[in-house]
Parts: sequence; C-alpha cells; structure tokens
Amino acid sequence: MSRHAALRRGGPRWALLAALVAGALVPIVDTVAESSAAAADCETPVTAESLNAAFDGSIDGFVGADYQRTYELPDGRVLWTFQDVYLEDASGRPTLVHNAALVQTGSCFEVLHGGTDADPEAWIGGDTTDPFDRWYWPLDGYVADEDTLVLYLAEMSEPGPGYLERTEPVATWSVEVDLATMTVGPMERAPNPGDELYGFSVTTDDEYLYLYGQCHRQFGFSDFGHDPCGSDVFVARQPLAVPSSYPLEYWTGDGWSRNSRLAVNIAPETGPNGEPRHINPMQVERDGDQWIAVTKVDDWWGDAVYIDAAPRPEGPWTTVAVEPVANDDQEAASYFASIVPTDDGGHTIALGYNRWDGQLSSVYRPHFVTVDDPSIGGQTAS
Repeated sequence: MSRHAALRRGGPRWALLAALVAGALVPIVDTVAESSAAAADCETPVTAESLNAAFDGSIDGFVGADYQRTYELPDGRVLWTFQDVYLEDASGRPTLVHNAALVQTGSCFEVLHGGTDADPEAWIGGDTTDPFDRWYWPLDGYVADEDTLVLYLAEMSEPGPGYLERTEPVATWSVEVDLATMTVGPMERAPNPGDELYGFSVTTDDEYLYLYGQCHRQFGFSDFGHDPCGSDVFVARQPLAVPSSYPLEYWTGDGWSRNSRLAVNIAPETGPNGEPRHINPMQVERDGDQWIAVTKVDDWWGDAVYIDAAPRPEGPWTTVAVEPVANDDQEAASYFASIVPTDDGGHTIALGYNRWDGQLSSVYRPHFVTVDDPSIGGQTAS
C-alpha cells in the first residue's frame, strides 16, 4: 500500500480492529496487572536503552500503544498515559482500548485499565465510550498536589466510514487521578471545553497553569491526512490558586486576553534553515529557568525532532537542536515526540512508531533516544 493510500485509511496509526465483546460497557475499574518485570530488580537504572527493552514486549499484558506522556509523581513513581492501547485479553489476543496507563516504579511497570484483565476496557471513560465511534484520548496534565494529578482528555468522534478515516475532536474534558490509589474521579468540563484542545500540552510555573491547544486533526482532512490547522499552537493560562472554572487568558502576541478569538499561533513557522514547519504537535516542559518544546515536525511525514527553547511559556521560541530520526524500516513511520524521565544525562525523547499499512506489529510502541546537546539550556526566564 502506498503512503497516500495508507493516509486515506487513517495513516500509520490505523490498526486492525479487535472484535468488540458483546454486552454492555461496565463502569470504570482501575485494574492493575502485574508486570513481567516484577521479579527483576526495580532499582536498576532507567535509560533509553532499558526503556526500549521494556517496551519491546517485556511489560506483561501490554502489547503496543502510542502518544506516550509521562508524569513524575511526588513519591518518585512515573505515570505514563497512552492513546489506542493493545492489551492482551483472557485468550492472549490483543484487544484495543482507547486509553490506558502504566505506573513505573524504578524500572518496573504495572498496567492500568478498565474492565477486567480478561476483558480490558479503557482506563478512563469506559462507561461512556462507544468504541471506534466516540471515545477519549488522553492529552497532557499536571501534578496539582501530593495526592492529585489533573489529566485532560479529548473526546473524539469518527463520522467517517471507518475508524481513523476522518477522526475529529468534539470536546475537552478533565479528570482528577488519586495518586495513592490511581482511581479516576468523574469527568468534568475542561477550562476551555471546546475542540481546540487546550490541554494538548500542559505546563506550570509558580503562579500559572499553561494550557497549549493544538487541533489534533490527522486523518482525512487533506491529501496528506492532516488539517492545515495542525501547524498552529495556542496557549492560555489560569492562576493556579483559582477554581478550574475561572476564565482562561489567551496569549495575543502583545499580552493576555480573556477573548479566545484573539489567541495567536506561538509555534515556529520555519526551522533554522528556513524550512517550513507544516505540523507542530509541540510538547512543552518547564526546564529550570526556561521552557523546552519537543516536536516531531510534520508528524509522520517528517524526518527530524525539533527542540525549541524559550524564556517564557509563550515564547519566543528558538530552535536549539534538530535531531534526525533514524528509521531503517521503510514500512514504518514515526510521530509525536515527548520528553520522558530517565537516569541518562541530557533529555530522553520518546517517539511513537507504527507501520504505514497499519498492521499490528512490534513496531507499534514508543521508541527512545537520549539527546545530549550543549546548546539546550542557553535560555533564561524573564
């Protein structure tokens, strides 16, 4: 199948659909499956190499996933969230659920999902999910306090003739996760509940919560799949000390306004050599006195991860590194970069991978590399 044909069928994220289990959906259940690494030494260093080994089939019951995001928890654990996760059911057959999570303790992992181990369902929103027609994909989030993680979700709809044919977001939600039990509270409307997906990336400083919006329209919107809106990223802020219903302020280029229609794109439109950046699924992290963004520019059509730095959460952004993506498998594509914590020096970057033809394989998982570039860290906050 050609790459254009693959995009018309949903691009490299398209995967063979598991048969739905008959019967009504059950309420959310946070099930923890023991990892096959449980017998290993969980104190061994976590590196890009060890993560590649863990995600290459070593996490019990976890077959594959993409759109990896991580949260360093106050007790030292790391929570991972994913979109479109394949988990093994009672027969050992891969079953697709629209979201799931991992809890990492040292170098060991446990799986979080809804339903049961024999019949897994989505970790969040399983009781209101209509699989492959209407579902929830995790976006980013933040640790609100010692006990709570706030996570944002995109409610997705598939109006096309098949899954990932013309997938579009319809709303943005938030949930609170109890970090002691990993139970998920009720879904609430996000501060901006619209389809602009303010929450696609999230960061904070000592005073504000920053919500970055990206339209996340990848399938069936052009000859290349993506909607042109994918080039733009917007940012809104909200004081940390106010309720989530407090109005957001949007960056206008000159200042902050409560009028969302005045929001302007903050993503770089070109790279350091003047090359256009058509698609910018930026993931922003606060890094000491600066902000770092990692972006697999042009998504699965691109061949590099761009690392941008800024003195403020809204920019201006300076591209400080362009890291080529090594991909010797011409049948696969990479997409969506994020920074994940490891014991390596530098920044460890995770990339999603999948086959162009969408066939489920060992390729469908995050891949990891550590970047040690001395130019990162040259920006200071102001």
